[in-house]
Amino acid sequence: MTFIHQTAIVSDGAKIGADCKIGPFCRVGPNVVLGDRVELISSVVIDGKTSIGDDSIVYPFAVLGVMSQDLKWQDENTMTGLRIGKRCRIREYVTIHSGTPASDGTVIGDDCQIMVNAHVGHDCKIGNNVVMSNLVQVAGHVEIEDYAILSGGVMVLQFARIGRNAFIGGMSGVGNDILPYAIYDGTPRAVYRTINRVGLMRHGFTNEDMHAIHTVYSAVFRDSEGTVADRLNKVRKEVKHNKYAMDAIDFIENRSKRGIGTSKNVQD
Repeated sequence: MTFIHQTAIVSDGAKIGADCKIGPFCRVGPNVVLGDRVELISSVVIDGKTSIGDDSIVYPFAVLGVMSQDLKWQDENTMTGLRIGKRCRIREYVTIHSGTPASDGTVIGDDCQIMVNAHVGHDCKIGNNVVMSNLVQVAGHVEIEDYAILSGGVMVLQFARIGRNAFIGGMSGVGNDILPYAIYDGTPRAVYRTINRVGLMRHGFTNEDMHAIHTVYSAVFRDSEGTVADRLNKVRKEVKHNKYAMDAIDFIENRSKRGIGTSKNVQD
């Protein structure tokens, strides 16, 4: 059965699923929807058009779904909300803001872990199984694909995109897009180091997969002949039968918004 502590405030209109636990001093707004078995440990604030999926847990002093800090949109009635998936773990002092009319809302996928003092800005799209370590700060309109890991203190600029299975080292600044399957780190701006070999092995990538991805990135970062487009056209023929290598090429050619983070100056 659902348990609501006597000091918690659950507004009329909030929809609470089966077997939820709402601990002391929590506040749940009138447009909030909690799935089954969601737990709010204590002193959690959830407001706006926020939904949280089944079996998620929110730790003390997290603030979710409140109005964004984007000064262009300061009318609560125009906020497009926050959707958090199933089995997420949102730790102490995390803040995640509502989306604005610029998008259909802020979205967090399933099975994400967002650690202490992390922030996710308005209109971000976060995939499944993403890990954000302590003090990660993600500005508005950022997209993070599945299985990406952001180490402690990473700062991500607006509109940046982080590819799937990427790993970003601690205290890095992300001002450009981060390639999928890659390791980046560095201050003040993260640069490409190598493919995320350990992470890829953990997720079942074969040696052939990793070799194909490495071939693409070697062509981009180490070859010196022609433009990046020329190099990709050349390497495409070599890796065309590997879906991960082709995904990496697609990310560079079609999905990158801010240009890819580099290991050296790369001229288009």
